[in-house]
Amino acid sequence: MYPKLIAYHDWWYTNRDHNKNGIAEYGSMVSDANWKKDANDKNIKDANGSYELNDEAVIEAAAWESGMDNAVRFDKDGVGKNDPGVLVFKNKDSADKVIGYSINQESVDLNAYLYAEKGFLVSMAEELGKDSDASKYKKDAEKVQEYIEKNMYDKDTGFYYDLQINDDSSKTKLLVNRGKGTEGWIPLWANLSDSDKAASVRENMLSPNKFNTYMPFPTASKDNSRFSATEYWRGPVWLDQALFGVEALQNYGYKSDATFLSKNLFNHANGLMGTGPIHENYDPLTGDGLSTKNFSWSSAAYYLMYQNTIVGDETTSQTGIEK
Repeated sequence: MYPKLIAYHDWWYTNRDHNKNGIAEYGSMVSDANWKKDANDKNIKDANGSYELNDEAVIEAAAWESGMDNAVRFDKDGVGKNDPGVLVFKNKDSADKVIGYSINQESVDLNAYLYAEKGFLVSMAEELGKDSDASKYKKDAEKVQEYIEKNMYDKDTGFYYDLQINDDSSKTKLLVNRGKGTEGWIPLWANLSDSDKAASVRENMLSPNKFNTYMPFPTASKDNSRFSATEYWRGPVWLDQALFGVEALQNYGYKSDATFLSKNLFNHANGLMGTGPIHENYDPLTGDGLSTKNFSWSSAAYYLMYQNTIVGDETTSQTGIEK
């Protein structure tokens, strides 16, 4: 499996790193789904005979690629002044052939996940006696960590955000204006944050007006201007992101907070401690189950929280790279 995992890891930097700076973006492959269609559902061509790109389809694919389908940070129109919104860039190979598309933001969760992947690959390489690989991924991880810590953390709000880029990489904008979402604690889950930044992120996570709601860990902070308690990834509690939040706190020594919030996730989910089914997501203000019933993704997260947080003390985070 090791070579296949490396190939998957490297794929992101070949296909989703528009400016080749070692930091990836969400996007889309070249696909028939990305072209504009006429009234007969036929692909529209421009004057040069090339298919016309439908930016909205690429942006939708990028949001799906993140797993957070309609999250506020992927709103095409952006939020507030001086935010051009979500734009689409073409990614090309050495022969100038388009091989995919990136949106104009380096997402903090994606790059924290990739940092964590490097940590997992370090552990595997060391087990396999591949010392040069282990050294390489440690060095690569250090660059990603430095970039995230320098460019994706806002000192004033004490939280991590996506970074907007332009086509030639001459200008960036930290997307504080789009509000806080669950992506902001993934650096803690990945074990890349310093302790001071982690402490500030914890304050946001424990605020009742932000993420410490009745059913904790809404996907958009309660004070986000576009928060909606029942609108998929714009407020409802998804248990995978809640698990990352619980483990983020554990990683930085906040075990009592992690246990407290985990118990609220169990006790405040309507029907969970009785005969009710486990839902796809939950209303953060009422605990009502939303979307699909009998959802295995949520069930797996609940299992891990019970095993590793409530009755244990370990996480699913990488351990190959020390904080």
